[in-house]
Amino acid sequence: MALTIARKGYSIIDKKTLKLIFTGKIRDSLHDTIPFTEHEKKIINTKEFQRLRRITQTAFTLYAFPGATHTRFEHSLGVMHVADLMLNSIINNQKRLLEALDLSCEDTPKHTKEFFLENEKLNGSLSMTKEALHYLETCPYLTQCLRFSALLHDIGHAPYSHSGERFMVTWEFFGKHLDQLNVPLWLKTAFKNKIKKLKEKNFNLNELKIRHEVYTLIIVSKLFNNEDEFLSEKMGQDICAILDLSVSPNPNGDLHKSRLQNLLHEIVSGEIDADRMDYLLRDSRECGIIYGYFDLGRILDSIGFYLNHQTNKYHLALRRSGISAFEDYLRARWSMYQQVYFHKTVTACEAMLQNINKNFPNFNLPIQIDEYLAIDEHSFFPYIEKNYASDLKPFTKEILTDLIYNRKLWKRVYEEFIPKNTLRTIPSLCPTITNYLQKIDCPAEIIENSTNLTNFSPKGKENSSKNNLKIIIKDVHSLRYLEPVENHSTLINRVDEEFIIRRIYISRFKENLEDISSKEIQKIISDKIINPENN
Repeated sequence: MALTIARKGYSIIDKKTLKLIFTGKIRDSLHDTIPFTEHEKKIINTKEFQRLRRITQTAFTLYAFPGATHTRFEHSLGVMHVADLMLNSIINNQKRLLEALDLSCEDTPKHTKEFFLENEKLNGSLSMTKEALHYLETCPYLTQCLRFSALLHDIGHAPYSHSGERFMVTWEFFGKHLDQLNVPLWLKTAFKNKIKKLKEKNFNLNELKIRHEVYTLIIVSKLFNNEDEFLSEKMGQDICAILDLSVSPNPNGDLHKSRLQNLLHEIVSGEIDADRMDYLLRDSRECGIIYGYFDLGRILDSIGFYLNHQTNKYHLALRRSGISAFEDYLRARWSMYQQVYFHKTVTACEAMLQNINKNFPNFNLPIQIDEYLAIDEHSFFPYIEKNYASDLKPFTKEILTDLIYNRKLWKRVYEEFIPKNTLRTIPSLCPTITNYLQKIDCPAEIIENSTNLTNFSPKGKENSSKNNLKIIIKDVHSLRYLEPVENHSTLINRVDEEFIIRRIYISRFKENLEDISSKEIQKIISDKIINPENN
């Protein structure tokens, strides 16, 4: 990977090239050298971003893979770097594609050109991306906006990353207290619209919890309130608009004028994005395994974008020559989830957290942002002891201590793999087993996962493609067409291989702290429930 040379000085933009000027660089274990601008340095040095040094990337994965001690801090830097690589690749690839398309159109028969234009109306247009490409090439504000979005996409994470989201408040609670939060009107409006849509979709807001993305938007709005254009509230709003499509871009900004919100969002957080590409490679490296590796360079060589005429939005596209690298990326993600993120030791920790959340209902992470930012993985347990001592039962405190300090984890006593297409015909034993465990006062939790890890819709599931990612096809006239990704990826269409994985974990002790023998419980489950005919 080519290194970017850092340059000294405090100018924001190179007037000749209209590119951002990098004023420093960071050595990274994965990407070697990550350059940064002076504005990025200011944000990186804030206490809000430095907190990410105390939020591990993969939470309790280190209990199974001791090397996985890396944090959201280095991951966030890596995502900024990969997003920048993606943007530069998209610009260069799209320029070559449009030049080739112009040349091929000159010698193409009239009827073929008419078919080409009809196809562009139906599946998306490559030829109508020149204006957007010009913005990407000549507007350093958009480049900085994208880099900031990638850098800050995880700044709102709770202690223990996604695992800690169990302790966030519900949308109902958040909505009732929204007016008490010190957030700008445009963000408050976006939150209210999001709550309205959740209600329209019949979500139970008393049960559905907010996620780290909500805190991220609030923190970004807090950080960007400077008169400097690149640190202004306008920049903050546009960063939030890239991170969350329910936030409207600033009406006076280049993001709104260029109509590139969706495309930049997909670079940071889509199905083939900088976030996933960094964490798969980084997590694999730090865990000391090879499951997460894929050909990043080949994907970068293959990406471009197109205009959807129906929605008037831009989306990512991929050359057909990049399909194999793309599928390797999907396989890497699948393998990492099955072998690492859903490892039995990791899900044991999830079971313990699930039980803690169930038996400790009065504890929620605060929505007041300064109080929330004071909580990290170093201060999480002390914060609970200080503020919720009277609500903390001995049983729950013991589980917390075992989980955070002692690695004394719950034991798996049952596991089942059921093909999703046979869920209605193959009965689950989990209800029977949990009923038995409840009768003998054995605390237990079910953790369920799925082997389906993409949102791509398989071929034939819908009358028309629901996937925004398209494949760029070159025909005999050297014209470039777009076709749905599911028409070219066999991996996306293998829905028959999707499984539901359920695991039951039990505590090491009862609520009165009496010891429980997991081996005895496991034998009883096997003899009386799983294989009763053999006894």
